[in-house]
Amino acid sequence: MAGLLTLAACNAAPPAPQKPDQGTPLLRVVYRDADAEMVLMVPEKGRASLRGDCAAPLLIDARTGQARVLSNAEVLARLKTMQLAGATRGVCP
Repeated sequence: MAGLLTLAACNAAPPAPQKPDQGTPLLRVVYRDADAEMVLMVPEKGRASLRGDCAAPLLIDARTGQARVLSNAEVLARLKTMQLAGATRGVCP
């Protein structure tokens, strides 16, 4: 039975794209190292820069799952040591 659920999940249709009136289109970019994941919100090309809580860069501790907001200096330092793990489209309200 579990095999059927896994198979169904793999073949599920992707979610419908967000409509522009639901927020500012962005990319959620994830970087990873052995200790943490960093999530950055990047506006799509040609869009204004993001502001507010939605756009805050986050660091998620792999051990505890706790998240905290990073400063620009911390983001720049971590970009030099972390590996790009993936990105997905989304919106920022």
